[in-house]
Amino acid sequence: MFFSLSKIFWMVFQPLTALALLMAIGLAAFKFRFGRMVLLTATTLFLAFGFLPIGHNLLCYLENTYPSPHTLPKDIDGIIVLGGAVDSAMTYAHAQPQLNDNAERITEMVRLSRLYPQAKLVFTSGDASLDQSSGKESDALNILLKNIGFDASRIIFESQSRNTYENMVFSMRLVHPQAGEKWLLITSAFHIPRSVAIFNSNGWTVLPYPAGYLTDGKYTFLPAPDVLGNYYKLQVAVREFVGIIAYSLTERIKPYDEDNSSLPSVDQPSPATSSTR
Repeated sequence: MFFSLSKIFWMVFQPLTALALLMAIGLAAFKFRFGRMVLLTATTLFLAFGFLPIGHNLLCYLENTYPSPHTLPKDIDGIIVLGGAVDSAMTYAHAQPQLNDNAERITEMVRLSRLYPQAKLVFTSGDASLDQSSGKESDALNILLKNIGFDASRIIFESQSRNTYENMVFSMRLVHPQAGEKWLLITSAFHIPRSVAIFNSNGWTVLPYPAGYLTDGKYTFLPAPDVLGNYYKLQVAVREFVGIIAYSLTERIKPYDEDNSSLPSVDQPSPATSSTR
């Protein structure tokens, strides 16, 4: 239920869609004072978000939360990589692996796998589409890695998860991390704060490894004419903040002073499965 509601909510309330709906309401009720106020508000917000670096600065805050590590532990027990770098729908539509703006999750996974040849490798991602029709990202990645000559048999593929919380739950069921083990968590820099909070607050202590940035990390307050770029950054940032709030309210991110030693559950009864192809 949580997964479906979150998808539907974001379809309606992502910034551009929400502003377009407000403008439509304002135009439909333009003859009323209420309608004109709604249209004026929506238009003002549209221009502000489009030309001011609001999204950029929000992303800077997220990406600066955990700096890129300059030194790494001498030894680690495992590396867990969150999905989101492979466009499954496009991959299966064109019979060719398609990477997106999060490709650094994969390239850093390959680099670290060579730096830590004895560490367990876990890639976690299933089909995150609402109608479950895009195909499993773990299967698409398996094809990609074989195409570039990487030994995919090293990787434990978790293919049932649909969001970050389920990444954690199903992966935990597969590898059974033990207290005192060192695990690196690889995901995009903007996604690291939410991901680390989910893992750590549910009893799986991970070391953050941000891979891929959308900003230079410097705050700015000067207008920028790149409207599409500004809205893209705003959409990514707002989605993360909404996710943090939603996960906190539903206790997928738990207070750190609670006993979080019990195995977390999900709203999907099917167990996780592993493939080490």
